[in-house]
Amino acid sequence: MKKAIIDLGSNTFHLLIAEINDQHKINTLFKKRIFVGLGDGGIDILKEDSIKKGLVALEEFKGVLDSMEHDYLIVTGTAALRTAQNATDFILPAEDILGTKVTIIDGQKEAELIYKGASILSDMSVGYHIIMDIGGGSTEFIIVSENKYVWSHSYKLGVGVMHADFQQNDPISIDEQNKLREHIQNELENLKSQIIGVSFESLIGASGSFEVLETMTGHPISTNNNRFIPLDQVWALSKAIIEASYDDRLKMKGLPESRVKLIVVAMILIEEVLKITKPNTVQVTPYALKEGILVDGL
Repeated sequence: MKKAIIDLGSNTFHLLIAEINDQHKINTLFKKRIFVGLGDGGIDILKEDSIKKGLVALEEFKGVLDSMEHDYLIVTGTAALRTAQNATDFILPAEDILGTKVTIIDGQKEAELIYKGASILSDMSVGYHIIMDIGGGSTEFIIVSENKYVWSHSYKLGVGVMHADFQQNDPISIDEQNKLREHIQNELENLKSQIIGVSFESLIGASGSFEVLETMTGHPISTNNNRFIPLDQVWALSKAIIEASYDDRLKMKGLPESRVKLIVVAMILIEEVLKITKPNTVQVTPYALKEGILVDGL
């Protein structure tokens, strides 16, 4: 069975058309993402320009869907579309374009689907692991012990939200950094309470922000296996990105232009999470929400 999944993320829209067998082996037939920035400037009100960009992206996806055989289509919306006061200004025309309903999933369901997707490729059979998916409007954390789901939570720590609330200068000022770091630590208090006495084998990152660590270490983005990034490289890259200006980041090898604006707050978030979780390793996984929907449906 050929399944089509559209994930309407707060930063990026994804289209995946794939087959999956009983052993959860995915045969990708088509995959594309378009950076839209739906939650650019925050997710309380969607900007008119962002709505237009999103609808143009869906017209492109519709063209692909019309040209490729698929048995059914699932369209999901996450943080921006479950939060914005004017979300229907996007959802209604989006449903007209695609000819199907947009299903808005809450943070808990999003985390569960991310876990199911990441589990396909991630070996979490020994010890504790924590999955982290950084989005534009929210960031999800899932704790796994010996391949078993233990706990999850969705936080309003998306890169679009943090950038709008905390970064007015570029390079980001020390004062802005300190305020953002304090905010992150305060927001993650209940995560800290969940991991008292826990030692993590790995932090598994499932998002474009983690892919930046992958590409900036000279690797192509992996499509069918996890990539381990040495901890010292993670810290060195995050430091370089945080200290750089916008123009300097544009010149950084392996940093896509679409990530340049928001990557600073993403790196600060990753640094604070590393301080809290102290994992032995960092991995980047290409599988997350879309693959979880392939496995489980909605």
